Amino acid sequence: MKRAILWLLLVVSTVCIALPALAVAPHAGMMRYPDVSESQIAFFYANDLWLVPREGGVAHRLTSVSGSEAFPKFSPDGEDIVFRANYDGNTDLYVLPVTGGVPFRVTHHPAGELPSDWTRKGEIIFSVWGMGDNPRTLQMFKVSSEGGL
Repeated sequence: MKRAILWLLLVVSTVCIALPALAVAPHAGMMRYPDVSESQIAFFYANDLWLVPREGGVAHRLTSVSGSEAFPKFSPDGEDIVFRANYDGNTDLYVLPVTGGVPFRVTHHPAGELPSDWTRKGEIIFSVWGMGDNPRTLQMFKVSSEGGL
């Protein structure tokens, strides 16, 4: 009887010690394709963009527009994020301030773009498959964050 009580106390104390550690352990699978600025980390989860302080903490949702967003990239000054989104049946690039707001559409053509990075001048570098004669050709482009050709 004493042995069973001691064993039960051991199990209960082990669970009580382990539960707080399990409750705060982040699930790394949640952060998909993250990008890091000087102060924040942007990632996508459940078709929305999220921001979290670089030193850790609680993430907050940056987008909640109907559609899917992915592949965030911070601008050189960390004030804006370019990302890929499908809002109206086509995948295009959008820019959004890190403070939130309405996403601004940057590209307007039928191919599906993928943001790569920003130039020091604030232009967006992106890649597109199949824009030329060969559908297997990957091409790189750059465009102003205000849009244009």
